[in-house]
Amino acid sequence: MSLRLLLCSIVFQLTLLPPSLQSQVEKVASGDRIMIAAHPLAAEAGLEVFRKGGNVVDVAVAAAYCLGVVEPHGSGIGGEGVMLIYDAAEDRYVVVDFKATAPERASYEVLDFANPGDWRRTIRGASVPGTVAGLELARERYGRLDRATVLQPAVEYALSGYQADSSLVANLAIYRSLLLQDPHARRTYFPGDTLPSPGTLLRNPEYGRTLQKIQREGAEAFYRGSVAQMIAADMELHGGLISMADLTSYRPLLREPLVGTYRGYSVVTTPPPSGGMHLLEALGMLSFFDLEECRRQSGYSYHILAEVFKLMFQDEATLNGDPDFAEVPDEEVSSRAFAFSRLLEVSLGGARHPAQADEDEIGEGNTTQLSVMDREGNAVSLTTTLSSLFGTSHTVEAGGFFLNNEMQNYNSSPEHPNALRTHKRVVTSLAPTILSRDNGPEYALGTPGGDLILSTLTQVIVNLLDYGMTLEEAVSAPRMFSTFYQREMEMEPGSSAATRTLLDSLGHTLKLSKSLGAVFGAVQAVRRDPASGFLLGVSDPRRSGSPRGE
Repeated sequence: MSLRLLLCSIVFQLTLLPPSLQSQVEKVASGDRIMIAAHPLAAEAGLEVFRKGGNVVDVAVAAAYCLGVVEPHGSGIGGEGVMLIYDAAEDRYVVVDFKATAPERASYEVLDFANPGDWRRTIRGASVPGTVAGLELARERYGRLDRATVLQPAVEYALSGYQADSSLVANLAIYRSLLLQDPHARRTYFPGDTLPSPGTLLRNPEYGRTLQKIQREGAEAFYRGSVAQMIAADMELHGGLISMADLTSYRPLLREPLVGTYRGYSVVTTPPPSGGMHLLEALGMLSFFDLEECRRQSGYSYHILAEVFKLMFQDEATLNGDPDFAEVPDEEVSSRAFAFSRLLEVSLGGARHPAQADEDEIGEGNTTQLSVMDREGNAVSLTTTLSSLFGTSHTVEAGGFFLNNEMQNYNSSPEHPNALRTHKRVVTSLAPTILSRDNGPEYALGTPGGDLILSTLTQVIVNLLDYGMTLEEAVSAPRMFSTFYQREMEMEPGSSAATRTLLDSLGHTLKLSKSLGAVFGAVQAVRRDPASGFLLGVSDPRRSGSPRGE
């Protein structure tokens, strides 16, 4: 899907948001503990787990399972993700990597990467899911509550039903023809073969029964037991690539995070094959500029950001890979020396354009984000995904959940660091992040957005630490996007005429959207006051997320 079509889709989604429903979604909350997620029901479920004695990891895991039910287009147990945890008692950060892996039967001979449209939205586009293994590892190692308690809210939403929100309805409308081809999706999300309206009660009893199996047996059910058998049988029936052996061999990983610095803060984020090293790279280049002064000069900071992003995205496209299969220069790319070497290539006096523009390369990737923190500074930032909206759009027979389509994200060259290999983790931009100082974490944040995750997070961090914005201002402020393979600079409304004139004189081709759009991400962020420990949570107005605090 081209960016133009994607933006049209987003505009369509926004037109489906009834004003009455928009006003019902709270975007700011405060208190001694904050749960903030991409859906209000998931945030409420997380707060209930807090009340039952759960810690930030229990809350995050419960909300993640709920999101798979009530926001099925963004995540689910057929997907993958990465979780960043801070344990205040041990003063330690850890990353839980539960990214999907390539099945053994997948290869360049089996999948034609010259024509990914032939298979990426089919069962053959599915990688081995990691979500259940990762969430259960996090809960068992760092949580406090039992599995049954943590999964129960998601089970209840699946079995008893939940009201479809306007975001789900909008996405069902966009992908209706694709989803109607799947029997389970058809009867679950289009009752009577009609598009539901916001507020319609939807049930997914098959998903609920699958979650109950995980409640009883844990990850064992999904990777070796009855759910695994269900997945393997579905693959054989429909020509998929995942085998029982692929499921049995899957393992989530505990990794050390990458840590950089920016404006006096430690920036703690995800290591390869996730995108954190390139977030640090962009911030490293920007640290050499007085961005507030550049901003005062008719918005010249937009130009600086655009040219830095072009270099960052170029490096992401060539350097990142699974470190278990390739040499990935994460320490080098995250270093100040590397940032300075790339700084020397930033075009200060005019826009640098590609020799041949390709506006169709930005995909339709979609993820979901949640952030949790308590007043002691314990924190979780978690990003999960199916890759595209609704993933493959294929649901496992009798399982009730969509499978991811992460296979599309391997590089088409067998020589690339992100080349397809058996059981290799694929590169994505996921970058849940925590900003901290001497008194521990001050901000926990992350965003969905596919290709735009890194540019969105960079701009929010710049808004906070360079421009001195409040958290609500930083999350709501207009954003832009520019990359090395596209001539146009995408801009949300809000820039001045003087800024647009300056950017035009510097050679930028501006493409202005009519309103704030979810294509630019949906940041879920929490701030902890370093003196009092009091928390403020802000959910991006671009999507239907919501915080809960008390």
